[in-house]
Amino acid sequence: MQEIKSRGLTRDAIKMIAMLTMFFNHFSHVFLTAGTYPAEFLKGIGYFTAPVMCYFLVEGFYKTSSRRAYAKRLFVFALVSQVPYFLAFNREAAVLNMMFSLLFSFLILCVFHGEAFRRGKGQLQIAGLFFLSVFSDWSALAPAFTLLFDRAGQERKKLQKTFLFVTAVVGINEAASVAQTEGVFGVPEGAVRVLFSMTGPALAGLCILYGYNGERAKKGQQVLKWFFYGFYPLHLLLLWLAARAMGTM
Repeated sequence: MQEIKSRGLTRDAIKMIAMLTMFFNHFSHVFLTAGTYPAEFLKGIGYFTAPVMCYFLVEGFYKTSSRRAYAKRLFVFALVSQVPYFLAFNREAAVLNMMFSLLFSFLILCVFHGEAFRRGKGQLQIAGLFFLSVFSDWSALAPAFTLLFDRAGQERKKLQKTFLFVTAVVGINEAASVAQTEGVFGVPEGAVRVLFSMTGPALAGLCILYGYNGERAKKGQQVLKWFFYGFYPLHLLLLWLAARAMGTM
C-alpha cells in the first residue's frame, strides 16, 4: 500500500486514540446504564476503534516482515484476552473477543491474496472464517470492513466511500438494535442513539483521511507495539476489578 501524504498524525498516535475510545466504550458497558445519553455517547465514540483497527490490519498485512508471526501474535493475545473479556462483560462462552475478530480478518486476507485463491480456490476457507467471525465481538463486520479497506487501498475517493459506507452500516446496525427495544426507547432517544453510534466511525474516517501521515512514531516503536497488544486484556481486567471493588458486578 502506498503512503498517504504527511498530514500530522502517526499510525501509533491514531492507535492511541483508538485505545482511548475503546476504553470509553467499555467503561460505558461496565459502569453506565444502557440507554442513557452519557452511556450511548461513550459507546458511540468507542465505535472509532473497529474501522481504525481494520484499516491498520490491512496496512500491517502488506508491511509486516512475517505474516505468520503476525497471525501468531493475534492468536496468542486473543487467547490471553478471552478470560478478561468474559469477566468484564459477563459474556457467554460462545462469544469470542475482538482479537479473534482481527485474527479471522487477517486470515481472510491471507487466503484472499494466496495462490490457492488466484487459482479459483479458497472460497470455502473464507466462508468458514466469516462464519467463525459471527461468534466474535465485532461479528462479520470486521472481516467485511477489512476487505473493503483492502479493496480501497490508498485511493482517497475509494477510501472516502468506504468510510461513508462503514459509518452508514454502523448506524443501520444501531437502528436495528433500537427497533428491537421498541417501547423502551422512544423515537427521539432512538434517533440520538443512531447518531451517537455513527460519530465514532465518522471521526475515524476523518482521522485516517485527513490526519494520518503514513508513518510510525519515531521513538519507542517496539514498546508501543506490545502496548497496543497488551492494553486490550489489561484494561478489561482492570475494569472488572474496579467494578468488583465498587460492588457493581
